[in-house]
Amino acid sequence: MPSMTKKFLILGLGNPGKIYQNTRHNIGQDFVSWLKDQYQTSPWQIEKKNFVQISILEDQNEKIFFALPLIFMNETGKAIRQLGTYYQVPLKNIIVVHDDNDIYVGNFKFSFDRSSAGHKGIESIIKNLHSKKFYRLRIGIQPNKEKRKKAENLVLKKFSPEERKIITENFVLMKKAIEKKLAD
Repeated sequence: MPSMTKKFLILGLGNPGKIYQNTRHNIGQDFVSWLKDQYQTSPWQIEKKNFVQISILEDQNEKIFFALPLIFMNETGKAIRQLGTYYQVPLKNIIVVHDDNDIYVGNFKFSFDRSSAGHKGIESIIKNLHSKKFYRLRIGIQPNKEKRKKAENLVLKKFSPEERKIITENFVLMKKAIEKKLAD
């Protein structure tokens, strides 16, 4: 009997355009780009029909799609709906990586079947998938030393060099957390 290939989708949220590069809101895309570079994957390919650029890691038993939306975060739901359908990825095998204003820089959390907590990209995904039953890797963007800032006053700001160093060092821990989820 032939073995079934498990399929996973790891999607990094962010906004397109140079103005948004290296902002707190694009940390999901930064991490997924870094993660893709840690493996021997295919080069990024633009898939206009799916509103993403995509890279694929494939072996006999597994296919992992790394994806970065080419559309604004609050429209991300249509990209993930298209991708999941096109590549036949089960909902429970989707991991969305995004910024989280409620978590301090240097921390991250995995969640499953949770509300958007006001994150517009996640709201769009839940609306388009008609479900919350997907995984989220939530990366903290709230500064540790300052008075708590509202998301609208924070997400488009860049990280300080110290914050960027802390987050980049934590990418290794986040990679291990993702690998653990993929192995479950």
